[in-house]
Amino acid sequence: MAQNDYGNTILGGVALAFFLLFVVQLISSFTTKNKVELMDMLELVSLTLLSGILALRVYYIHFQFVELIFGIAGLVLIVVYMRKLVQSWQTHNSINKVLAMLMAAFHSSIILYAVSMTIVPFMPSMAEPAGGAGFVLLIAFVLVGYVKRDLMLGGEKVSAFRVATRFKDRSVVLLALFLLFTAYMGLTKIGAIPKMYSDEFPQAYFELVKQAETGNEKPVNGKYKHEEFKEMYDQFVSSNNVSDQK
Repeated sequence: MAQNDYGNTILGGVALAFFLLFVVQLISSFTTKNKVELMDMLELVSLTLLSGILALRVYYIHFQFVELIFGIAGLVLIVVYMRKLVQSWQTHNSINKVLAMLMAAFHSSIILYAVSMTIVPFMPSMAEPAGGAGFVLLIAFVLVGYVKRDLMLGGEKVSAFRVATRFKDRSVVLLALFLLFTAYMGLTKIGAIPKMYSDEFPQAYFELVKQAETGNEKPVNGKYKHEEFKEMYDQFVSSNNVSDQK
């Protein structure tokens, strides 16, 4: 049994906080008198689903068709930001090519992060390279944006950071969420902090959960192996009066 599960608590809390934020924004979009654009609505719905499922994943909660829902929500988010990338390029390219390229790098980093997150259950070997490419583009955006702080846009001196914050979307919030997860996973990989795990169940349980999440297992009679394992393990603990040793 593992003796440290703070990683689950941190990532689960972060994902849950973003989920609640997006839920509030989604509800507000239905109650506002102002017209909400279709792309904005699709972005909110997909972000709500993605953050909610991420929170469930951290706590190893799984339900039928979760991979399909996660994949569709991720695909919608990718399409939304590809459209934003095209619109931004069309707006800025004829005015300032450097700014257009910086904004393209900004939106491309979000797209690659979204691709990385979306394909984990389907093509896990490709997820890390996509996320790494997104991180590289984001670093390039930050460094070049800092060096080229005075860019002309419509007779006004602006920075790439200022332009990015003007977008009426959740791109900055989304990048913050991606960076939190990237930073945590990166620090655990180099051993700077302990890896994320839970002390509630044996390691075999989490291996079965991973098989279900990556689509390598199909449910039998509506149940995955990890669900059957959990039921039998709970029965064993109950019948033998076993308690977790912290």
